[in-house]
Amino acid sequence: MQYAGGWRMGRNASEHQPTRRGRHRIRKSLTLMMVCGCVSAMTGCASLFNPSFLSLVTTPSPDNNGIVNDVTLSNAPGHVPIFLINNTRFDTALIDYMESIGIDTSDPDLRPRIRVRTTINYVNGNTNTIEFLDGSDIVQGTVLTDEGIQENPLIPRQLTENTLTSVVAICNVGSIQPDASIEVFVPVFLKVIGFESTNILFNVRTLNETIPPRFTVLQRDDVDENFNVTLQRNFDIRDVPVPASGVQCGSVAAFILTGTLRVPFVVDELGQTAPGFLDGDDSAEASNPGRFEFQTAVR
Repeated sequence: MQYAGGWRMGRNASEHQPTRRGRHRIRKSLTLMMVCGCVSAMTGCASLFNPSFLSLVTTPSPDNNGIVNDVTLSNAPGHVPIFLINNTRFDTALIDYMESIGIDTSDPDLRPRIRVRTTINYVNGNTNTIEFLDGSDIVQGTVLTDEGIQENPLIPRQLTENTLTSVVAICNVGSIQPDASIEVFVPVFLKVIGFESTNILFNVRTLNETIPPRFTVLQRDDVDENFNVTLQRNFDIRDVPVPASGVQCGSVAAFILTGTLRVPFVVDELGQTAPGFLDGDDSAEASNPGRFEFQTAVR
């Protein structure tokens, strides 16, 4: 659902807290109940949505390619609700690191910020692209290096603007195509560490690069001609985004991202353990920012 207002910077939660897990199960169960209920009784679907979701519903106009505007779902000529379900979480080691540098992780609804662009293709040839956004807006503001404190140069607007997890399209939808570039926001700096030798010391760790917090595109595994994995990245080749096809009036489409945001850790140029990887460690670099699964469901 779309929620009014934005997330406050610095409000977070630990994925290992029982209260958050409980709320996560409740949220997931309510979502599934909503989807299933809409399938069996679409004409009465309006009663299942909260006011913040109903505020999204709009009357069709020539320039919005069928996005519904200013009517209730029960009065709509026919509709297709489209949901993004964010079932991702932060790795415990990353939670611990963020807490150690002063980032508040007490929000019981803490989850990674994700971005999914989706194109609605209508049977008349029109299209409409939606950018779904969901998740927490936590971010590391500065990082300590051997040259001093480095500040985060840019906080993208997609981190702080309002959440959008559902839209309603009027009927005559041919297919709904999620963009292949599914993005997850990595909220911490990553250090790329190299080595150099001096006249006195050998293999001294050096900071080759600092990667600021940013949205990172999830990549599928590299495979050979027999589909054997040669380099593990973020998606199994069977878990990549696929379109929702066979959409009929009254269908409900859901795109579900599941997984854990996990970053590699390295001993940095200061001798501290920090998020990052050794320069040339292709495996560690490719596995960032974790392992995910993308599912498409139409009911």
